[in-house]
Amino acid sequence: MITAQQIKQIPASLAAVLQGMRLYPGEHPQVRRQLEAGLLAMRPLLQQNGQLQLGFADGTLLVEDLPCLEQQPAILDLAQKIRDCKLKGIRFYPGLEADQLLELMTQLNKGNTDIAETFAILGIEQIRVIPEEETPSEVYREALSVVESVYEDARLGRLPASSIAFSTVQKMVSSAIGRPYALLAMTLLKDYDNYTFTHSVNVSVIALTVGRACNLPEEQLNLLGMGGMLHDLGKMTIDHAIITKPGQLSTSERQKMMEHPDHGVEIVSKMDNIPAEVIDIIHYHHLRYDCTGYPAKSSGQRISPLVDMVTIADTFDAMTTLRCYQKPFSPRKALDQLRRMSGTHLHPEYVEKFARFLGPYPVGTLVRLKDGVIALVIDQNHQGENSLKLKKIIDEAGQRLQDSTLINLADSSQILAEVDPLLKGIQVENYL
Repeated sequence: MITAQQIKQIPASLAAVLQGMRLYPGEHPQVRRQLEAGLLAMRPLLQQNGQLQLGFADGTLLVEDLPCLEQQPAILDLAQKIRDCKLKGIRFYPGLEADQLLELMTQLNKGNTDIAETFAILGIEQIRVIPEEETPSEVYREALSVVESVYEDARLGRLPASSIAFSTVQKMVSSAIGRPYALLAMTLLKDYDNYTFTHSVNVSVIALTVGRACNLPEEQLNLLGMGGMLHDLGKMTIDHAIITKPGQLSTSERQKMMEHPDHGVEIVSKMDNIPAEVIDIIHYHHLRYDCTGYPAKSSGQRISPLVDMVTIADTFDAMTTLRCYQKPFSPRKALDQLRRMSGTHLHPEYVEKFARFLGPYPVGTLVRLKDGVIALVIDQNHQGENSLKLKKIIDEAGQRLQDSTLINLADSSQILAEVDPLLKGIQVENYL
């Protein structure tokens, strides 16, 4: 088990390399020793997780999701060098060698703002730089626009372009890696007038969160996000009156609705470069863990495990959405319900990892603190594992605040209980 102390050694060792390079050339034995020390610190995490990421959240340098709060000048200098190169983060992969790490440090020292192009020319694949990019809300809005365009093409009988969808999914994956909880919060902003589009983006985002919880590598996350985004594409071929019908479907209407996975597969199979895993997600996202649901798979047929992750995401978004027959579950209550469905409808291991990743009070949960304050959980894990960021809505005296203030908690020990927003007349989405 890798300790927090081991993880904190990584930025310190990299900062030492930068310092050494100010005094000696890259081939000097002192610099080589510092490079090997850096690799030694990084290898356990690379071997365990298949990757390692340095990045930023609210201006704080992170190693994976662990904030580096030390104010040592060398570490602050490392963070500034990364910012000067217009990077949001740096991702390392197994097989990393000393010369590749040296090249990265050389480019950081130069202030190169196009390290990605430099590495492409040099053929360095074990290090990927993450450029500064849009906020989670901007990424989410772009995804909505792309989904609307892709689905509208399908509705009109045109073949949707896969390239723009893949490009947007890559941005979503980057955001899900760097700010998973902030991106997840966007899924609680329901647009009921454009439900099909919103649901498709939400399922993609939630599936990426499940994938992060299961430590999927970036390549698999891209497939997962794409499958989530396109999972309901086949609905564009179904009568709109059936799709938008508020009440229970008739037997014949339900039969037509159950055809949408097949229609979706028919569409994406004609699109460019759609991987088999994405097609599996579209085809089998209504097939449950116990093999009930639809469509039935052939005996002995293997389908991608990514399907189970999208099924969890599909279920979670449905639970947290207002329906004519149910009020929406809070994220916390939705997790409780997912656990009840675990082992039958849903994959038990993935559900448990997802629940642990979101913690006991997921983003979007309204809570009462021990001092009487009522606040909304809006983000987490910035001040350390299990830390929470809340937005204060009602003060200690029971007064609704005009301008909500932020509260940072080291953990959930100050939380007394979850609060039903309906009982307090609070619309959670107004505060996210």
